[in-house]
Amino acid sequence: MSPPACRLPEFITFTGADDHTSIAEMAALSRRYPIEWGVLLNPTRQGIAARFPGEDAFARLMASGLRLSAHLCGSYAALIMRGLGGEIPLDLTPFERFQINHARPDPAPISRFGERWGRRCIAQTRGFAFSSDTSVEWLFDASGGRGIAPSAWPPYPGRLVGYAGGIGPENAASVIEAIDAAGPYWIDMENRVRTDDRFDLVLCELVCAEVYGR
Repeated sequence: MSPPACRLPEFITFTGADDHTSIAEMAALSRRYPIEWGVLLNPTRQGIAARFPGEDAFARLMASGLRLSAHLCGSYAALIMRGLGGEIPLDLTPFERFQINHARPDPAPISRFGERWGRRCIAQTRGFAFSSDTSVEWLFDASGGRGIAPSAWPPYPGRLVGYAGGIGPENAASVIEAIDAAGPYWIDMENRVRTDDRFDLVLCELVCAEVYGR
C-alpha cells in the first residue's frame, strides 16, 4: 500500500484512549508512525464515560512516555476560558500540547493557560477559514467533536493547523488529498477509530497504513 501523492500530515492525533487500551500496543504503533495520542479530560465524566480514562488508566498513560495531548473539556475548559486554569487539579507535565474544547474559544486565555506550562494550546474553529491569530494552534472541526464530515475543507493557511471531522480508515487518504496542504498540518480523529465505543488500535493502524503506507 502506497501513501497518497500529496503532502502527508506531520502526525495523526488519535483521541480517546480508554480503560481498555493497551499501552504496549500504543507504543508499538508509535514506533512505526508519527502519532499523538489525545486524552480526553472532564471531571464529571472521567472513569464514567467510555472515552474518558479512569484513574488507573490515566496513570498508565501519564507514565507511558508516549506523545500525548490533553483534551480539556467541560468545566476544565470553562475554567480556562475564565482565566482560572490554575484551579485545575491535574499535573499536565507529561502532555506536549493542550486542546481546549470550548464552543466559543478565546485564544487569549487559552494561550495564557499554555504559557503557565510552557506548552502550545489548540483551539477549535468551526468556521470555513482559519483565524489569523497565531497565539494558539487551530483545529478545524465543523461538527464540534461529533465526528461529522464537512462538505469541504478550509484552505490551508500556510502554518501548522489541524483538520478533524468524520475521518477514519475508509477515507483518511482521500481527506488529505482534498486538504491538499502546502505546509505542515495534522489530522485528528476520535469517533471512527472506536468499535462498540472502545478505542480500537486496529482501526488506528489501518488509518496510518492508508496515510503513510505499510
